[in-house]
Amino acid sequence: MKYRPLFIISFLLITVLSMAQSKDTLSFKYCSVCKNQNKSFGRKLLQGIGLSWGYQSIALSILYASPKSFSGWEKPNAVLYRKNLKRAFTHPPIIDHDPWYVNYVGHPYQGAAYFNSYRSQGAQFWQAGLLSVAHSCIWEYLLEGGNEQPSIQDLIVTPIVGSLLGEGIHQATMAMSRNGFKWYEGIFVSIFNPMYAINNGFKPKRTQPANP
Repeated sequence: MKYRPLFIISFLLITVLSMAQSKDTLSFKYCSVCKNQNKSFGRKLLQGIGLSWGYQSIALSILYASPKSFSGWEKPNAVLYRKNLKRAFTHPPIIDHDPWYVNYVGHPYQGAAYFNSYRSQGAQFWQAGLLSVAHSCIWEYLLEGGNEQPSIQDLIVTPIVGSLLGEGIHQATMAMSRNGFKWYEGIFVSIFNPMYAINNGFKPKRTQPANP
């Protein structure tokens, strides 16, 4: 279907934003239970980098362990990796032909994880968004670039759609956190906002909205 990716992305964004709006907490500054909200940006940066690199390491390991029919990658080879890495930096990115669920579900989820590794610490929206761009470029050029040419779609969809999706998920998480998480809300957050769960846990805490 020609418009399937657009439909999927729109559905995801509308769903999570609706969840936040229904609780009347939609605010780019609302992060009342973020444990690091009053820490320095440098502290948030270091923790976010560690979480994002950990996420990337897991994703890279899964792709290397997957059959070539799924990843499209050859077995790890230092010579081939260097050759592909050089090409990644000397040739423009390309339009890839990965399945729609990889490009338009997997990559927004990946971008949302980068975004919320910072946002769930109380970083501002623009800070988390710019860092999501940085991690997306690291993935495309330094990690994936040793195995395949950087993708135009991924360089756009991962940070931009990922940040929008990540903000919607963040707002929904904040709405759930106001009176403590119900068991099914904890499952939702664990799946869709694991960075929040790692950074903050699920301890009930009723607070008023506060600036990050």
